[in-house]
Amino acid sequence: MSKLIPDLVFGSVYDISPETLRAHGVRGALIDLDGTMASHKAALPPEALAPFIRSLQEAGLRVLVFSNNRERRVAKFCGALGVDFISRAGKPLQRGFRRAAAQLGLEMREIAVIGDQIFTDVFGGNRAGALTCYVETLDRRYFWVNVRYQFERGFIECGRRRMEARARHE
Repeated sequence: MSKLIPDLVFGSVYDISPETLRAHGVRGALIDLDGTMASHKAALPPEALAPFIRSLQEAGLRVLVFSNNRERRVAKFCGALGVDFISRAGKPLQRGFRRAAAQLGLEMREIAVIGDQIFTDVFGGNRAGALTCYVETLDRRYFWVNVRYQFERGFIECGRRRMEARARHE
């Protein structure tokens, strides 16, 4: 069950600072697309996303969009951002995570997996040995996404409490 608990919990992808990631030894980020960076209905990235991605890159972090979605959707989105990607990543299976680490040229312990799903992003990232960062989904208003969230919320709360406890001891 501990593999379902995120290391860090954020309200939004924009709440994640390069400094926070660097403080955890992170040199690269695998960022989920749908529900994390944009709604699954958005064909192109929101305006605020490019400066966020740039801030990570300017801090020396390697960024890779890591999505289970189809190549056509991910390529269009990432083309507008100018970032590399892996589509049909196969999360939570390890093969995709290993491929992403190789593409970034980093060890998994140097990578943050950032996403809005416990059973794919967090579970897969934890199994791979990455730092896992859960962000609240942008798609909560959709019925099935909200149903999924009801199953995930206990794990999210455990991650939040763990993160707060660590902060009190630092």
